[in-house]
Amino acid sequence: MKTRGSSLVKDLGHLINNPIYSDLRILSEDKVILYGCRSILAARSVVLDRLLFNGMKETKQNEIKFPEIKADAIKIILEFLYTGEINELDLTPENVIDAFHAADYFQLIDLQDYIVEFIKKALPNSKNYNNNNNIYIYNYNYNNNDDDGNDDRPKFSAPILLSKAVKKMSASAENNLIKLLTKHVALIPLDIIKSDKLSFQALQCLLYKTLDTDEPFATPEYMVFRHAVIKAAKCVSGDAVSLFEKRLPIKKKFNENNDENNDEINYENNKNHEKNDDGGDEYDDYDENDQLKYEEIKSTVMELFSSVLPYIDLNRIDTDTLINIIEPLEIIPINILLGAYRFKAQNKTALSPLRGIPLYKWDLYWDPRVRGLNLILHDNNQIVESSNIGQNVHHSVRANKIICEEGIYEWDVILEENCTYAWIGVCAERGLDYSSFAGQQSCAWVLGSSGKCYHNSIGFEYTKEFGSGTRITVHLNMTRKTIAFSINGVRHPEITAWLNLPSRLYPVVSLRPPGRIRFI
Repeated sequence: MKTRGSSLVKDLGHLINNPIYSDLRILSEDKVILYGCRSILAARSVVLDRLLFNGMKETKQNEIKFPEIKADAIKIILEFLYTGEINELDLTPENVIDAFHAADYFQLIDLQDYIVEFIKKALPNSKNYNNNNNIYIYNYNYNNNDDDGNDDRPKFSAPILLSKAVKKMSASAENNLIKLLTKHVALIPLDIIKSDKLSFQALQCLLYKTLDTDEPFATPEYMVFRHAVIKAAKCVSGDAVSLFEKRLPIKKKFNENNDENNDEINYENNKNHEKNDDGGDEYDDYDENDQLKYEEIKSTVMELFSSVLPYIDLNRIDTDTLINIIEPLEIIPINILLGAYRFKAQNKTALSPLRGIPLYKWDLYWDPRVRGLNLILHDNNQIVESSNIGQNVHHSVRANKIICEEGIYEWDVILEENCTYAWIGVCAERGLDYSSFAGQQSCAWVLGSSGKCYHNSIGFEYTKEFGSGTRITVHLNMTRKTIAFSINGVRHPEITAWLNLPSRLYPVVSLRPPGRIRFI
């Protein structure tokens, strides 16, 4: 028999849901009976103190009911109340939203924060990739399948979790969990999310919270409109979905300035579309039976769609699409359409087809023309390595592309071989001496493998020291002129000491032997 008294946490753990040491029965939403000690519960939660010692019936009875909290969530609450910690293995895709909701109900702020951080780590990583214009497309490491057959770990899906959270807490709920999940779902193109993964209410929440966002958003506004209409149609019937899919072709390409001559539409889902004699678009009349069905369900879909319409920015959709595709649907009030047409007539510069800040990704390589002489480039200039000459001297090299437009820019490097120390960051267009350490200069801002940041010879701690094999992601926000770094996927805060960075910057690194860094 193990001796008690050596660990308070372990000793209190013996009391969790133990009827022998309990004086209170707890009845959950799913009719499971659990056990607790009212004195411990009251001492750990103001809410439970009020419930159990308020002079009302709960004070005199040995049972308390929580008809909106499931047993798994109550178990997690009990574990936290008794020991001040929880086992991460107890948090699953099935119960994590219930656990957060319960922590919110009992006003356990530390537990809420813990669950949010847990979900942040459990969700798939996101990474943007380039399309033909090196802009706007976001590739989220997102798998619609529940099981890929290769991983026994639970699958945490942002769309599914957001749907559960909205159902539990409402679409207008304001908390860090909803913010986290909407931010992650925003990074997934809506057309790759299976219809049963993201509920209509979760879609409404997403569009409401991102309408005026200054965060990245993956889906062009026409595709947002299309997804919302079809989602509303799905609430009516399968036939309704088919009827609207025919009338809403898929756009394959969007460009930065919403140039109305450059949008491409995939009409493979629209059997009734064809080109007229002069190359323009026209639609054949649908057969009479099809049109009759459409007229029957149109008003119902319109009513459902009206709840998300205020959160769709028609001003971001090109005029041809509004006239030829959206207006004929007859599901948008004419005054709203006229407002969009008026906006376009009064504004010569078209809005971006995307809400939020654009994301950029390009093919980066180290520029052989702009580097210190001690640096050698390999593998089509993807790898930079310090030679054995001048071992006590750092030399620098910048990348081939300048960053000079608003938006979010991200790139990744692998520190293949560390040195004392390797430095990664950005430099100004002019003024850098590439034969010396970038961090000593006023025109460079770098993070070192020491964990320190340097600019103009001024250094400060930013993260822990890291070594060979580390993946570093640079997050450069040229809209806010700020920078942050991720180390092996863990993002650190924006560097407040480096606000208002220059408007023209290059990726840069500084190395000494045997340092080696590779773009990925």
